[in-house]
Amino acid sequence: MTLTDSGLTDCHERRWNALLEWLQGHGMMVDEDHLPVRPKNVAGARLGLFAIVDIPPRTPILTLPSKAKINMATLGHYPYSKRLTATQLISLHLLLYKPAPGCESDDPHFAPYISILPRDFGDHPLTWAVHRTLGAGSREEHSLLRLLPPSVLSDLLLLERRFWKDWEAVLLYLDDLPDLSSPRRRPRTQSELILDFVWAWLNVNTRCLYDDLGLGKDNNMSLCPVFDFANHAWMQPTMEPVRAAGSEIWRPGRCSPGGDGNTDLVCVSCERGIVRDQEVTLSYGWHSNRTLFVEYGFANAITSEELMSGVYPGQVNVQDIVTTWLDCRGELGTFVKGTLEAEGYWGDWTIHCSPLPTQASFRLITALRLYHSFPEGAGVWSEEETTAASRRWRDTILGHEEVVSEENEKACEESIGEICEVVIKRAERGIEAVKEDMRMESEVSEWFQDVLVAVDFLWFEERAVAKAMLIA
Repeated sequence: MTLTDSGLTDCHERRWNALLEWLQGHGMMVDEDHLPVRPKNVAGARLGLFAIVDIPPRTPILTLPSKAKINMATLGHYPYSKRLTATQLISLHLLLYKPAPGCESDDPHFAPYISILPRDFGDHPLTWAVHRTLGAGSREEHSLLRLLPPSVLSDLLLLERRFWKDWEAVLLYLDDLPDLSSPRRRPRTQSELILDFVWAWLNVNTRCLYDDLGLGKDNNMSLCPVFDFANHAWMQPTMEPVRAAGSEIWRPGRCSPGGDGNTDLVCVSCERGIVRDQEVTLSYGWHSNRTLFVEYGFANAITSEELMSGVYPGQVNVQDIVTTWLDCRGELGTFVKGTLEAEGYWGDWTIHCSPLPTQASFRLITALRLYHSFPEGAGVWSEEETTAASRRWRDTILGHEEVVSEENEKACEESIGEICEVVIKRAERGIEAVKEDMRMESEVSEWFQDVLVAVDFLWFEERAVAKAMLIA
């Protein structure tokens, strides 16, 4: 393979040109005046969108026809498609039309687009998790899973649970409709089929845009050609989507105005405009590195100054620490857990550095207030005492009281300090473990080195947020 001036291989360049021809056939204008961006290779062997001319502020960059998007509307030809969610249906379609190695997709509707999608997600943590569940996986994958912070690993297990749930739904759908498994589909073992579904599912999970199709919340999403080349920028993205029917901005994860079904997608430059050869970026959402790494497979390169400034959404989930404390309290800990679950306050206990001052989340404070409503060493609690203590705690949730008591509030503050100390110590151990693996860089692959850097950022963020919390 040779590289073009854009850093693309001949293969990528050919697929890009095929995509443009296909989009033009769907009514999209793809000349320089109407599509002033092209893909290029960027650091880390990723593809990104770059401007090929200067683009003034608030100027349309592309207008994607509705029929060129992959969503529940354009996949409405599947029988009984409403049995599946959007994630399941789009993933199923990609699974059925996944290109064979070295080939293009044979999908009669979206072949040029599917052919240009990423062919491999070996560096995404979900791939490692599924490999492990299947009793497979490389030494590098097992090593990376071992190096992840507990909060990241916990979120990854939740993501894997979502994946298996969607796989089971798709498998049941295919069992009921065997004709969908076309004779043209290459034979695959069960493990190969699952791993192909990982590829399909990750393309959906990492590239779909929230798109108000007038459907249920979980079904308002679309795969959008060209637009999905844009990489994430946590500050000052250069592009954002708007509704074709109006100028109001809508973003991934937020309901767009109108809700009038499948419409064209228009993307415009932001307030600063874009200069030639500048990367065109998009905000994937106001997420900490933990979320970005688990969902998308990358982490922001951040500094201590950015974390301390209050503008970066740094966050640490400390559920594993608090859960350990509850487990040590025996039956009383079980009672506290049950009460928190019943009241909707179990889990998602975080400390975060934005907005300033760095603080514990209300959910964490609420859990600690209940935990300290039953001080250790106070003997056996009667049913009447337990009920009374729980009632005082509930008053803080309902807004009848600001605190349970001064003693309770002091104990909560001390516990938050203890939590931060635990986070800092384990982060320092994690950073050292990553450095140890980095010292072996001559013996490992390039992608492994890149992911190690991302894992280092994960630990760095947790330590920095905990330190900021201690001095807040």
